[in-house]
Amino acid sequence: MEKPLLVGAGNSTAVQEFTLEGFPEVQHLGKVLFLLHLLAYLASVMGNSLIITITWADRRLHTPMYFFLSTFSFCESCLITTVIPKLLTIFVSGRQRISLTACFIQALVSLFLGATIFFLMAMLSLDRYLAICKPLHYPTIMSPRTCVLLVTACFSLGFLLMLVPVIKLSQLSFWGPNVMPHFFCDFGPLANLSCSETRSTEMLFFSELEGHSFFVLFKL
Repeated sequence: MEKPLLVGAGNSTAVQEFTLEGFPEVQHLGKVLFLLHLLAYLASVMGNSLIITITWADRRLHTPMYFFLSTFSFCESCLITTVIPKLLTIFVSGRQRISLTACFIQALVSLFLGATIFFLMAMLSLDRYLAICKPLHYPTIMSPRTCVLLVTACFSLGFLLMLVPVIKLSQLSFWGPNVMPHFFCDFGPLANLSCSETRSTEMLFFSELEGHSFFVLFKL
């Protein structure tokens, strides 16, 4: 994205925090939205926790599919916990500010977990494909060791996939507006607030997404 030349940038102060705009059109419904999002958040966390607990408590569910599913539930709970508590704070107290460091950490963690969930969905699809199309070889192929290695690969790929673009984004200059039209720190809104040229960083981000997507589809 091309950035306009910032006149007088030498006399400006670097941005130390951002303001998450949230949902300005419905600010008067803050308490109602707080209750709705809180209930949805608790229901999601409790549901995912129930899946994990039942999976590990019942030995009949100690299968590759439920192993991937419980890992998926764990990542989903972590992902919404990264985003929703700050949104609830905005609704109930109006505290929309977030420090520069906390914003980039939130962006990295949310993108990392989102990418990991994407890879876990691919592993679930692969597991069902092997169970249906190669039932005789399935127990040998999807051994416990293989499942652990696949989950480890999902986490590693998700982290490495998102680490480099977020690091490059954090090295850009932020001198101008600090109001983010979003309810959490995401890659796109952060890039739009930068005063530096972000084309190469955005191209890296989206090319890695496309490359890994085609890689997963090819492997399946």
